[in-house]
Amino acid sequence: MRTLKICVTAALGAVIAWASPAAAQDKVTFRLNWILYGFHTPFYLGLERGYYKAEGIDLTIGEGQGSVRAVQTVGAKGDMFGLSDGGSVIAGVTKGAPVRSVVAVTNSSPYAITARADMGIKTMKDLEGKTIASAPGEAGLQLLPAVLNKNGVDMAKVKILRVEGAGKMVAVAEKRAEALMAGLDNQSLTLPKQGVPTIDFGYAAYGVNTVGLTIHTHHDTIKSNPDLVRRFVKATIRSFEAAQKEPEASIKAGQKVKPDMETELSLAQLKVGFGLMKSPASKSLPAGAFALKDWQDTLELMKTYQDLKTDMKAEDFFTNDFQPK
Repeated sequence: MRTLKICVTAALGAVIAWASPAAAQDKVTFRLNWILYGFHTPFYLGLERGYYKAEGIDLTIGEGQGSVRAVQTVGAKGDMFGLSDGGSVIAGVTKGAPVRSVVAVTNSSPYAITARADMGIKTMKDLEGKTIASAPGEAGLQLLPAVLNKNGVDMAKVKILRVEGAGKMVAVAEKRAEALMAGLDNQSLTLPKQGVPTIDFGYAAYGVNTVGLTIHTHHDTIKSNPDLVRRFVKATIRSFEAAQKEPEASIKAGQKVKPDMETELSLAQLKVGFGLMKSPASKSLPAGAFALKDWQDTLELMKTYQDLKTDMKAEDFFTNDFQPK
């Protein structure tokens, strides 16, 4: 009888272990908005430390080619979650992409125009007659008319040089373009490291503050597996909180995937990103939560400066329902 009890207990334990989230891992793919850099490393820290695994998630992270493409990919169910700025989410959803943002990464816009300081550019008005390099699907390019018009710059006098990925940096370094669409946590830090003197025109500082990076997923995922979304959000928030406490560890986690990441630059990118996580409207909200005002401002800017036509409300593009309880 004693032997029988031991066998039954062991069998029950095996069933419970098999049924637990840690044992039955959900396979999840997550598409970044760009190639891996410093501010992406908290995701890899969470992966390394088992934060996603602890939530029953077997996570695969893929590099991206712009926020717009991340929205398109998730909308087509090519990936389960994606990282994109709020403006790209709005643009995609109004065109039919069935996605919704479920967690805030940065509530302030990281987008900027970074120009060569040795090309006679001291104010935004000096961009007239100059060339700005941009990737085709880049989110900052979509709101470029807004920030230029806001600061009295004639958009018709600004040329756009469309190049792929890292080609923006090369174009500015070779002086084929005087400026480029940049992120305050990315190219704005990289160019000076390469010996190029720069000046930044951050969108938020120049009157165009929009929702920054968000994680979005398909409507079907929200409907069919809300618990998975909740677990993904929880693990992500935990990952960023850990990275804020141990930024060096976050960078090391990223370097295990991309060994050529330069430590000093990556740390600078990470810390700039931390500074963008809160906006004035969201400063009193919990980590990962959205402020309605930020989405309302973004929506109105796009209607005014991008001729966005939609009757959708700001609440249609995001939700705070998956915040950890």
